[in-house]
This record gives sequence, structure tokens and C-alpha cells, in this order.
Amino acid sequence: MTVADFCRWIESSGFKAGDRLPSVRDVASSSGASTYTVFRAYKKMVDQGKIYAEHGNGYFWGRKPELAVSVHEREGDRLERLLLDGWNSGKISADAPLPSIKDLCSEFGTTPPTMRRTLEALCRKGVLERKGRGRYRFVNVHRVSAARLKEILLIMRCNQNGDFNCLGERELTFMQKVYAEARRNNLKVKALGYFEDGGVFLDAGGNRVDMESCRGCFGAVVSTMLVFNVNRLFAELACTRFPVAVWWEHPLYDIPRALKKEKRFAFFNLAFGEFPGRAVGRFLKEKGMSRIAFVSPYHMSMWSRDRLKGLKKVGLEVFEATDASHASPYDFMQESRYRANFRRILLSLVADIPPVDAWVVSNDRVGVELLSLVEQGLLRRPPYMVSFDNSVDSYRNRLDSFGFSLDALAEQSIFHLVSPGITLYKNDDFRELSGRVVEK
Repeated sequence: MTVADFCRWIESSGFKAGDRLPSVRDVASSSGASTYTVFRAYKKMVDQGKIYAEHGNGYFWGRKPELAVSVHEREGDRLERLLLDGWNSGKISADAPLPSIKDLCSEFGTTPPTMRRTLEALCRKGVLERKGRGRYRFVNVHRVSAARLKEILLIMRCNQNGDFNCLGERELTFMQKVYAEARRNNLKVKALGYFEDGGVFLDAGGNRVDMESCRGCFGAVVSTMLVFNVNRLFAELACTRFPVAVWWEHPLYDIPRALKKEKRFAFFNLAFGEFPGRAVGRFLKEKGMSRIAFVSPYHMSMWSRDRLKGLKKVGLEVFEATDASHASPYDFMQESRYRANFRRILLSLVADIPPVDAWVVSNDRVGVELLSLVEQGLLRRPPYMVSFDNSVDSYRNRLDSFGFSLDALAEQSIFHLVSPGITLYKNDDFRELSGRVVEK
């Protein structure tokens, strides 16, 4: 079957809006066609707007729904913020009772019942105390405010017990660097897990944490790595009022539109887009190399295709040795005998590579596996090889690799919390943090 045949088959299959389509591998297996042919058919229909893709979650019929979140503060939240801001700025004295409810309503543009409920809520939190009929004052606000405003949240995925199981060095390094950068800024870190299946935040003990109880936090640093339904996560975070720095591990076009213009949200792009490929391409050209092979068994993913585009954009002649049946190492790990399948695909990809100056491989896992095959005599040694990720294994195997700037990610994330709305980036939709090739 051709790409056009698959497109006609999909359109005639009676899918309804939101229905999940069969996976590329399932369709290829049942039809006898190559996974690349099926992938091209799906991609064509995505381009036509007939189906949509969710990163790591598959393909769906119809147009992708927009993220529906409210970015407006609730009236009680607004009044609490204004009262605390007034005290922090010195506009409201901590040594005297607050103005009357009538005067507060006039100043803040609200109604007496709403103002009264807000003041009572602050009393229950221990921020205010009642003095006489309808009069309130701050109680030890400096101590309460300082304790709350010096704590930030670090939100990363977790399981149903609140445990964080690191699947890669990048996540662990990111966590360590956020803690170190927070300490340099006199901030304390409260780590929370996001359990996606339940759509809830959990502490290390597996106890549910409501964002309502985190209102007093100074800000939040959020990782979206291996969080597949980001809409649900950001629907929760949109109701907060503190600044949020996001490590965005998805295609850039999926950044929630409703939050792009919110100055308190900053989206940092570490690995997606064409810039890693461009950086490696320029590195190779400086070494006098012009003909390369790009080897990727993850070419279903946007990041793999973008890296290939980046290599081409700097003027390299590129031989494509790619397979589009998987999107990531995680994708392979869901299969039985995944390493044997991984090695089989790699051997088939590199079998027909013509003479080139260098092999560029999509990440260190690929590079290390290829070097292992060389050591076993199953593969000829490439003239030169460079990779992406700069993991520990790249050092052990002396594999030159592009290192993503995790230092800059942690530093800029904390800077956003300390100075929300201030940025050196031209494009405020996302902020690209480049890196460099580390030679071993």
C-alpha cells in the first residue's frame, strides 16, 4: 500500500473526533507495509489538519483541542495578593489596624461580603487577627511572609506512591542543579511529584498536595519530561499566582497558547528545535568535514527530525540512515527483548552508509551501542562519530557529544522566579538554551 492508500483507508474507517488511531507499528504489522510508509501517511494527515499528534501518546482523529484554562485570578486571591503586597511594600502598616472594611472595599474595588470573607480566610491562616468589630491587623506577618516567600516548588513526574524514578542522567542533573542554584539565591526547595494518571501532586510520602496550600510559595520550577498530557498539568498550575519556570520537553508548537503571554510563565527549551543540529553541523564544518551520515532509530520523534534539519541548514551533505518506528529510548523499553530489536534496527540502518567524513548519531545510547557492535566485530568502525546528550557513558566510551546547558536551565529558571517578567530573550514564547560539543 502507498501513502495515499493509507490516507484513504484512515479517512474511510469511521473514526470520530478524539478517537485514538492505531499505532504506527500496529498498522504496519497488520498491513505488511513499512513503518516509515505508515508514518508518512500519518504525518501527511497531520499536515492536512485531519488528525493530530500528542507527544508520546499517539495520533488522534480531528483537530487538537485547545488548552482551556482560566488565567484570571479569583477575587479572593486578588485581594489576598494586594493586601500582602501592601504590607510588603510598607503601604499598609503592620503596627496599626487595617482600614475599615468600607475603606478597603473602596480602595480595592470590591464588595463588603467578599472583603470580609478574604479577611476571615487570612485570619484562619494566621496572617491576620481580628481587633474589635470589623477591624483586623497583621500578626507576626514578617515571620509568616518570609517563611512562605522563601520556598519554591520543584515539580517533576512521580509514580502513585510519590516516588521519582529517574530514567536518565539529564533529569537527575537538572534536579541537583536547581537545588544548588536555589541555595545560592537563599531559597528553599520543596519537591513535589506529579502523578499523571491521577492528575494529582504528591509529596515524598505519597500524600496528596493541593495547589491551594502552596499559595505562599515564591515560585515553581516544573519539568515536563515524560509528562505526556501537559494540558492537565497546566490547568492546575494556571490557577496559581506565583511565577512558574518550565523545562519544556515537547515540540515547541505545543506550548499552551493561553499561557504564552502570561509574564509569570517562562518556557525554556533545552533539546527541541533545530539549534542542536546546527551547533553540531558548525562543529563538523570547522573540522573540515562536509559529508556525513545521520543515524537515528527514533525518527518518529520531532526532536530527531529537527536535528536532521539543523545539520542540513548549515550546508552539510547528509545521508539519512533513519527509522521512524520509534520515538525515543523509552519507546523501545516498552517492548520485550527491546535491546535485541534496538541492535537489529541499528545494524540495518548503517549497513548501506556510503563513504562519509563522519557519523552523527541521534543520542549517546545510539553511539554507545554502535561502538559496542564495533568492539564485537559486527560493524566497521566509522571514520568519526559525534552524538547528543554528553552523558556519563559518552565519557566512558570517549564519544564526542553535544552537551545541553543544564547549568543555564537551572540558573535561568531561578532567575525567572526572582525577577519574573524580566528577560534577555527576544522571543518570549520560549527561551532556547544552547550548548556545545564536548570533545573527549
